[in-house]
Amino acid sequence: MFVNNAFCYEVAMRDSADLIGCKDEDVFPHELAVKYQADDQRVILSGQALWSASELTPTRLGGVEWRSTSKIPLLNIDEQCVGTAGISRRMGHDEGLPLPTRHHKLAVIVANIYERLDEGIDISDVANRAAVSISTLERLFRKHMNTTPRRFIMQAKMSAACDRLINTGMQVSEIAASLGYGELANFSRAFSKEMGMSPSSYRRYYKKG
Repeated sequence: MFVNNAFCYEVAMRDSADLIGCKDEDVFPHELAVKYQADDQRVILSGQALWSASELTPTRLGGVEWRSTSKIPLLNIDEQCVGTAGISRRMGHDEGLPLPTRHHKLAVIVANIYERLDEGIDISDVANRAAVSISTLERLFRKHMNTTPRRFIMQAKMSAACDRLINTGMQVSEIAASLGYGELANFSRAFSKEMGMSPSSYRRYYKKG
């Protein structure tokens, strides 16, 4: 029914007129489309909104990034749910977080994580740099991003890995090292668990697509 210009430019790379009436699978890779549709069905069947869920979204450069997505049910005049409306924002430092000024501390923490993706980031070190306790750090992430610090760091690293697999000629071992993994096996295991396929398979599949 409606898509905004940011979605058209950043995600779909099409004119809005070309997107009206499309299904998820017409725009996104199959694995991601299935996830989006499942979330829509959950909102439609339950009538309950989905707030600040972490999900992968393709970028116009060919990689993927993690976004915080919220969806609400749309009701007709008879109070029946007939669809959803949603909005997503990048979970990173380029655009900042969709948070009020009073939550600036979390935005700074997230920016610091993205700036240090080439390191083996330790949760206690993140907390120390932010001058908060580990429990406070955990509470901030759960309350405002619906995830944990450890999970967010993993998502950020895998998002960067996807981008480098698609948009650079780096070897998988080089990408692993560039993201702070001392052992290629550890990187491959983490990537496969997160993405459902090995780094090499991901590169072959999406480059071919």
